Amino acid sequence: MKNATQTQNILVITSTYPRHESDYAVPWMREIHRQLRDEGHEVTVMAPSYKGLKSHTLDDIKVKRFRYAPANIETLTHEEGATYKVRKAYMQFLAIPYILIGCLYAAWLAFRGNYDVIHVHWPFPHGLMGQVARFVSGKPLVLMSHGAEFSLARRKKWVIPFLRQSLRSADMCIANSSDTASKVMEMSGQPCHVLPYGTTVSAADVQAEPAAKPRVLFTGRLIERKGLEYLLQAVPMVLSQVPDADFIITGDGDQRERLESLCEELNLSDAVNFLGFVSKEELAQQYAMCNVWVNPGIIDSWGDAEGLGIGSIEAYSYFKPVVASRVGGIPDTIRDGETGYLVPQKDPNALAEAICDLLTNPEKSREFGKAGFKFAKETFSWKRIVGELEKLYATAAA
Repeated sequence: MKNATQTQNILVITSTYPRHESDYAVPWMREIHRQLRDEGHEVTVMAPSYKGLKSHTLDDIKVKRFRYAPANIETLTHEEGATYKVRKAYMQFLAIPYILIGCLYAAWLAFRGNYDVIHVHWPFPHGLMGQVARFVSGKPLVLMSHGAEFSLARRKKWVIPFLRQSLRSADMCIANSSDTASKVMEMSGQPCHVLPYGTTVSAADVQAEPAAKPRVLFTGRLIERKGLEYLLQAVPMVLSQVPDADFIITGDGDQRERLESLCEELNLSDAVNFLGFVSKEELAQQYAMCNVWVNPGIIDSWGDAEGLGIGSIEAYSYFKPVVASRVGGIPDTIRDGETGYLVPQKDPNALAEAICDLLTNPEKSREFGKAGFKFAKETFSWKRIVGELEKLYATAAA
């Protein structure tokens, strides 16, 4: 038996992992592994290939890639979440070899590696791979849910028995938010520990001059559950009170063309700027220059919502107040009326009112930003999160 102070050899199974040094995919996962490495633990990541990508090393961590299709169509994961991609019918065919080959590869790694813990992200379908690795190695299985698997199960009923069985077979269940944890417990009857993730950005990293105009920032993928159409509908109401405000939208996704068209229809092209994907350095600059960070998230047509809302935590690192929807795991990251405002989803009027309140009350914005930084430091620091994870690993291995 190992306790929390002893080093562990950990096999992590995930659908997505950075493909190269500058890849900004799942930055929170990458940082957790760096922190575990620095604490003396050994981490090996098992992840699918992307367009033929071979196994490699990143941050002195071995990343074992498994091939599941010809390189030109090996795109089920990365760029967008896999549970989002499988909404497209042709992508569902790739899921079959993905699961089968993933299970075989997990068994092979578990047989060859002397692992202490198997940590699986996104229990469907990766819980199946984790179960095979657990059977081969006899080591404890820790499943971490992020929320997307439950929206998939809601639309694809055949997923439910596999997801439920995976959760019940785990030695320990973890969730990224209280909302996700409640779904785990409801489906499986298993206890579930809440362990959020922190931010890879520190306020001390960037010094930037404030933007010349009052600035509202959104960062993230341009997909349905981000609710950006409701932010755009709120812009005219904000401009009526703060005429020189501008809105910066970073990121890309399948909704971008539709959102840009809506922007033109509402005659907002002068006030709203779509920047697309930006570098980590540019993203940090945008956080530093904005006055308010906004997340107008919704429950989308598949029943999917934000599992946690990492952008709020990143915004706090720059002492920025937050306006966001009260859906999914977002409320775990905001103290309403203290670090920002929670508003009803799909409500442009409420969004506009909250944004205007912060843009027109700079002293309140500063106080909210300071409170947010303190909240993030106390609740989402890597030291606290990794320390909790070490304890959970030790408990699972006991």
